[in-house]
Amino acid sequence: ALLCVETGTGHVKAMVGGRDFRESQFNRAVQSKRQPGSAFKPIVYAAAIDKGYTPATEIIDNAIIYRDKSRKVWKPRNYGRKFYGPTLLRKALATSRNLATIKIMDDIGVDYTIKYAKKLGITSELYRDLSLALGSSGVSLLELVKSYSVFANLGELIEPVFITKITDSDGNELEEAGFERQQVI
Repeated sequence: ALLCVETGTGHVKAMVGGRDFRESQFNRAVQSKRQPGSAFKPIVYAAAIDKGYTPATEIIDNAIIYRDKSRKVWKPRNYGRKFYGPTLLRKALATSRNLATIKIMDDIGVDYTIKYAKKLGITSELYRDLSLALGSSGVSLLELVKSYSVFANLGELIEPVFITKITDSDGNELEEAGFERQQVI
């Protein structure tokens, strides 16, 4: 799937949701929900910055073990299975460090992160556990693009516009779409 949205207006410039509409009308750009993985991390970091973290905030990147109520153990790790010790937030984001991201979300709270994601345009149900920091909850490409566009639009959420104008067969304009702006961060 591919979805290209113009910054500032929200106009959808390109969308590919499958190979052949005659074979399948399922539009993977807007209907499919996939785990975004590390693509979800910028949402966690943005929430942390709004909660008082700075790019110079130091996070200790080391081994952590979590146990849930049923005593099930989760030992998350970084790609490459290395620990990096004291790491600045900006470095943790730039290098997509799993452990630092999990620790940040643990500190700011899962519920806070979910509320923040919702403000950025994520509408899918998100898992209420720390694996969310690693993008474990399924979201659509549309939701992810919409949330990233908030960063490009300096904190404004702009609803994507798929159809800009509807005219009749004589060229008379029946309806024209505007765009909605909402300051969210």
